[in-house]
Amino acid sequence: MTNEALMGFAETRGYDVFYLPLTENLAITVECNGYHVALSQHMERAKEKEALAHELGHCEYGGVYNRYSAYDIKAKSEYRANKWAYSRVVPIQQIRLAVRRGLITTWELADDFGVSCQYMQQALEYYKSIGMV
Repeated sequence: MTNEALMGFAETRGYDVFYLPLTENLAITVECNGYHVALSQHMERAKEKEALAHELGHCEYGGVYNRYSAYDIKAKSEYRANKWAYSRVVPIQQIRLAVRRGLITTWELADDFGVSCQYMQQALEYYKSIGMV
């Protein structure tokens, strides 16, 4: 899924996406009469895709929390947001197709999907943890 497709998804779901000069976070999601996603103005394209997909995962799962939330609530919310993001940005079926085409290293897969190597590695570790790889 491209950055533009993620933005289109956000628009169809009624999620507001803004670019702001964030300093401490790359992105945040706030729920107040709907979901509002703020993205840092200074991200590379791959990082923007990863951050936006993650924040949309928070919107889709209703997984927003405040800084005073218990650790387990935060961890569950982050896990679910990542799960949603991986399924949209680097779906396992498309990873399998890419491997059949000969892309076998993490960096080759990351380049093909337009994400960072770190993000691809995290996605592969997630898929492995649930028995899909």
